[in-house]
Amino acid sequence: MKSKLLLSWWNDLRLKNKLMILYFVAVFIPIALTNTIFYTMTANYVRTEKIKDLKLSLEGNKDNFRKTIDSIISFSTVIYTDGSLVGALDHTYGSEAEVLTAYSEVLNPSINRFVPMNKQFYNAYLYTDNTTLIHSGMLNFIDRETEQQDWYRATVAPSRSRKWMIYTHSQPDPSYISVIRELDFYKLYSTYRKILKIDILPEYLQNTLFDQTFPGKLYLLNPQGDIVYSSEENLPQRLSDTVQQDMTVIFSVFDGVDYLQGWQIAGVYPNSVIERSLLDSRKFIVYLTLANFIFPSLLILGFTRSLSKRLGLLFKGIRWVQNQRFDLLKTERANDEIGQLTEEFNKMTTRIDGLIHDVYIAELNRRQAQFNALQSQINPHYLYNTLDAVRMSCVTKGEEETAHMIKLLGRGFRRSLSWEQDMIPLQEELEFVMDYLEIQQFRYGQRLLHNLEVDERVLDIPIPKMSILPLVENACIHGIEHLECQGTITVLAVQSGTEAHIQVQDNGIGIEPNRLVQLLGSLESSRSMESYADGKHVGLKNVHARLKWHFADDFKLSITSDHSMGTTVEIKIPVSLQSSDDDIEGGIHAC
Repeated sequence: MKSKLLLSWWNDLRLKNKLMILYFVAVFIPIALTNTIFYTMTANYVRTEKIKDLKLSLEGNKDNFRKTIDSIISFSTVIYTDGSLVGALDHTYGSEAEVLTAYSEVLNPSINRFVPMNKQFYNAYLYTDNTTLIHSGMLNFIDRETEQQDWYRATVAPSRSRKWMIYTHSQPDPSYISVIRELDFYKLYSTYRKILKIDILPEYLQNTLFDQTFPGKLYLLNPQGDIVYSSEENLPQRLSDTVQQDMTVIFSVFDGVDYLQGWQIAGVYPNSVIERSLLDSRKFIVYLTLANFIFPSLLILGFTRSLSKRLGLLFKGIRWVQNQRFDLLKTERANDEIGQLTEEFNKMTTRIDGLIHDVYIAELNRRQAQFNALQSQINPHYLYNTLDAVRMSCVTKGEEETAHMIKLLGRGFRRSLSWEQDMIPLQEELEFVMDYLEIQQFRYGQRLLHNLEVDERVLDIPIPKMSILPLVENACIHGIEHLECQGTITVLAVQSGTEAHIQVQDNGIGIEPNRLVQLLGSLESSRSMESYADGKHVGLKNVHARLKWHFADDFKLSITSDHSMGTTVEIKIPVSLQSSDDDIEGGIHAC
């Protein structure tokens, strides 16, 4: 049901609207969808490549930081394995002169060979609990205040697994990091605790990590997630405090570096940095989409305009024909369907114009024929009136039988004059047959017997007028007239299913087989008027032709005959046929 409604809706649309729908369904939507998918895939690819480039730049900054830490770790390793320095720190001094000698010969040379050249990068300090040493700029005592500091507690904590530690100092501001290492390489021979603490200057780390060409903001995060260094002037505490929705964050961790495990560097970039790389791709997609839209649209627009113009001209011609104007359509010859339709329309217009002229002439001829037919009815009316006068004369003289025969004959004339309806009920046709048989009974006397056996269900079935009478007439003239013994004519009418069977039987002389074959063949050729020119079997041919006219292929007329035994003519017609005005007008007015 829905498919029928959809088809009906589609058929009701104008052709222009159909083409627009086809354009959107077959061109606009596929192109828009295809270009959207193509742009999405291209944008994702460009975005991925841009992120890869940004990550490579981030990796460069991460390597710089790692190299800085590596150099400090290398410096601490030299100090860590310096036996002279460790021995000087483990020695218990008895005099101040001995301490000064150790400073000048061992302590200062061991530290200052690295620190002087790198003091702009970091500061190195030694912490010891050897109270016989003198406190100086690079040498500090492990006193109660030192033991209370967080970096010291983390250094001496039993859970510490590495020989060195990178510690973040949150105070003072700005924060900084230190590489701390306990000097326990000679632990078995050590008397005192010794700790090397190297503070990396924030300025050095700032110059190492960041450059002016970096497209975003850079952040160094310790294992706790705290921001140690940032390219911002105001250092935020957590990364989430500075990241907004229109920003992209890229993380890079220090994989494979044991002492930097848990540390990571993060780059925060405005989305505009990535979107800027999509600009060229976006322009290309826009230009490609416009090209895909403009050229098909112009092509379809031109095609629609041409189609609408030619169909409009054809529709205009149809309107002309409706107004009885039969001018030919003037258009360029084309071999497509519309061109062929236009050419056929011109041919049809020419033919209709000719047919109208022919019909006009035929109408004039028909009216002349009607006038002639009305004139020809004067003679049957004259005969009917004359017979009626003769009948009245017979009645006056007491010749009742003759008067009755003349009455039947006059009724027959009267019926023959009335052809307003070619289809009449079977009952009326049988009354016609009975009048004829009574007249023939007057002629043949005891030589003719007749019998009617009729099923009441078929009495109202419409049948062509005078379609049974000619069969009864043939039975009398060709069957009974030359019979020496008594003849019998039987008319049967019964209903069998959806058909009515009507039979006219006689026990006359019958028909020879060769003549029967010729007779049946003449019925098949009775469709043309030339078949009536020989004057033979006119009544039978007339009945067959009129049955064919009304019932087409839904009737059957059969003839069976045995020579010297009699003849049976049977008609089978449908019982559901109703008479129509076309049938009345198309009837044959002869018998």
